[in-house]
Amino acid sequence: MDHPFRTAVFGGFQREDVLNYLAEQARQSQQQREELERRLDEQKQETESAVRQAEALSSQLEQQRAECGQLREEREALTGQLEQANRDLSASRTQCSQAGRELEELRKERDELQARLDALTPGAQAYEQLKDRTAGVELEAHRRAQAIQEQAREEAAQLHRQVEQWVQGVERAYDGLRTQVETTAAHAARELRQANDHLERACAQMEEQEEALAALRRAYGAGEGAPKVEPPMPIPEGE
Repeated sequence: MDHPFRTAVFGGFQREDVLNYLAEQARQSQQQREELERRLDEQKQETESAVRQAEALSSQLEQQRAECGQLREEREALTGQLEQANRDLSASRTQCSQAGRELEELRKERDELQARLDALTPGAQAYEQLKDRTAGVELEAHRRAQAIQEQAREEAAQLHRQVEQWVQGVERAYDGLRTQVETTAAHAARELRQANDHLERACAQMEEQEEALAALRRAYGAGEGAPKVEPPMPIPEGE
């Protein structure tokens, strides 16, 4: 083995060279140990920092999981509102169909009254023609026919106005109800889409943070297998 020892007069090596060599080896070992301790401290600090980051990521992950749960609840609530709006819309359509049938029945009644009025008109005209042939009876009959005709016209006109007003009221109520239901359904659908978008973004962020946390855990586990340095051999006494 190569060494810097000088040979002594009576055999062996000079003590001073051996002690210097051992002192140099001890100094180098001390330097290596200090260097390894410094690296170990740095690695420990990095590990503690990684642990803190992992804890922070875990906290953020739990918070985002809670937010995801809240978003799911909001989505379910909006889904319920949308279903209720659809049920209301179906009920409104049923009411509108019933109102349409009632409107058709009223129109039929109006047509029947108009037919009765048309049937009374020739009779009134006949009474008008008989006025020249008879004086008193003709005139009385004409007056009677005219009164009947006027009365029928007034009744028909009044009934026609009532029917038209009722129809207009039904149409306005139907339009208002349809507009309200469609607006509610559109708002619920828009809120549901926004809740789904928030939920998808939150889930994507959770997946990214879980991957980062797994990477930190793997890095922390790899740091536990660092090589250890054996302490230097002691110097024998009496040499």
